[in-house]
Amino acid sequence: MNVLNKNVLPHLKNSIPKDVVTYQVSLYTVALEAWRRGLRVKFINSRRASIYPAHAYHYSISDGTNEYRFSTARGSNTTKEAISQVVNKSKSYEQLRKANVPIPEGNTFSFSETSVDELIAYGSSIGFPLVVKPVDGGGGKGVVTHIKDVNLLKDSILTIKNELKKEQIIIEKYFTGFDYRFFVIEDRVIGVTKSYPSYVIGDGKHNIKELCKIMNKKIKANIATRTRTIIIDDDLISCLEEQGLSLTHIPKDKERIFVRRHGKHLNLRLNVDCTDEIDPKFKEYAVKALNAIDGLPYGSVDMIINEETNEGVVNELNTRGEIMMHIFPMEGTARDVPQAIIDYYFPNTKRKTDSLYFEFKPIKDMFLAGLADEILIPPLPEDTLYEQKIDISGANLKGFYLNSIYKRAARIRLMGTIELIENKKITMRLVGAKSNLEKYNKYLNKFTTRTAEIKSIDASDYHIQQDPQIINLKLTEKKTITETLK
Repeated sequence: MNVLNKNVLPHLKNSIPKDVVTYQVSLYTVALEAWRRGLRVKFINSRRASIYPAHAYHYSISDGTNEYRFSTARGSNTTKEAISQVVNKSKSYEQLRKANVPIPEGNTFSFSETSVDELIAYGSSIGFPLVVKPVDGGGGKGVVTHIKDVNLLKDSILTIKNELKKEQIIIEKYFTGFDYRFFVIEDRVIGVTKSYPSYVIGDGKHNIKELCKIMNKKIKANIATRTRTIIIDDDLISCLEEQGLSLTHIPKDKERIFVRRHGKHLNLRLNVDCTDEIDPKFKEYAVKALNAIDGLPYGSVDMIINEETNEGVVNELNTRGEIMMHIFPMEGTARDVPQAIIDYYFPNTKRKTDSLYFEFKPIKDMFLAGLADEILIPPLPEDTLYEQKIDISGANLKGFYLNSIYKRAARIRLMGTIELIENKKITMRLVGAKSNLEKYNKYLNKFTTRTAEIKSIDASDYHIQQDPQIINLKLTEKKTITETLK
């Protein structure tokens, strides 16, 4: 397979099912890397019929001797004590301070011991702008940045106290700069990305409105960002006006124009890889920050860096942070974080294939319906895989005939697709061991039913399979049954 862009890893091109979305990309790519090495991958329904899917998708990876359980990209070598320290931002700040890692100026307060007025007084004393956030939590919930006045400070404090029902709060000095995320394993930085607010890139020809449409095509094409499209609204127009711009402005070639304010719309940010360009001293900060927490072998280190002064502070650690921003950056070189994670747990294994992958939707459906506790992904095929296309023409092919030929293909571990077209034609693209394809051809030439009328069966020659291929056997227009559920 050839890669058109350096921000796509060759072995992941066309290998992520469409139903793998948002945070699921992180867990799926780690599980896929393990499975492609011949390791045993088992998904575990930790909360039956959970309305919070992230709580249900746990999985384990085993080589037959050692088994590790994962949540997103975090494996079981991360201790409960480490998770507790990282979740509690006050405790993690304390450890970072002891390790001489630069952190923002600020303090932690308890609502039971400190009044809202006292909190406002403290914030005013260290000076605006400020950042307010709950001590525990994740995903940016309750975090308000770039607070410029007392009114917004008070509103932010009351939101954390009354709406989020948090007991503790952090008030810290706003550190001017861009947000960076470092993924660190022990003493190595695997990847670094810079988070930008929504932006467009000028070409000297199109205006900003037109560039938003062009950028949205790129955003939708990227697995990690396809839900982060740019919507033209009053806030966007206001952001442009603050820069003296409008939707009709034509930016210069390669000029980056931000269409959202920095620190706002955090869930719409776009990530650019800068692993090779970042100052090494910030990588040192990230490694020191990770190792400041005992029992944390790897994780994400969030940093704010002022590019004018070349100074930075660590503002958060994350044990389970999404890694898809490193795997599928909007710009720059993709970093193979899943490979690094599996290398850490199973250093003596290597990927055996770049072309096979497994379907994820049946796992989600079964778990959310509460129909399964565990789903074991079928083992990686050991034989050389061959591909064959088979077309069956006739009448009344739907029903018993279609189900029968599907079940027989699944039983002998063939993969691919079986598609029914208007009850008159069945088109199959099958992949499997050559001996199994030969068995299946003999079966098709002999099998008949009372209702189905077979006019012709045309089968192509066998050839070695090369393109990305799903490990499941899919039956379209009727149902999908996968080997993973057997």
